[in-house]
Amino acid sequence: MNQPSASGDAAQGATAAELREVILAVDGVTEVYPARPLWQTIAGAARSAVTGDPLPAVLVEFAGDTAHVRTRIGVSGARPAPDVARSVAGAIRAHLGPRPATVQVQIVQVRSEATPAGEST
Repeated sequence: MNQPSASGDAAQGATAAELREVILAVDGVTEVYPARPLWQTIAGAARSAVTGDPLPAVLVEFAGDTAHVRTRIGVSGARPAPDVARSVAGAIRAHLGPRPATVQVQIVQVRSEATPAGEST
């Protein structure tokens, strides 16, 4: 993937923040987790610990005209998890408009309806 310029970093950050809100608005999404698991981003985790900046919840990279988006979500048990993942991917693509996009949505938690928020199943 192309390395972003300083202005590209700002654009990616704005897009990632916007996409997090888009994802949270999808019916069935309960949480957006850092795009990469902590064990995959040791350097990023160390930088985050030093700077206090959180790890990105949505990873957005651009290669030419194409946006590559990766996110990890938690879902409620109200809708089938694959349906929620497809809805998230569709919402991301709709938000990005006519720009071609590859979207990877990973479900990391499915909460049963009986489980209160903040507790894992």
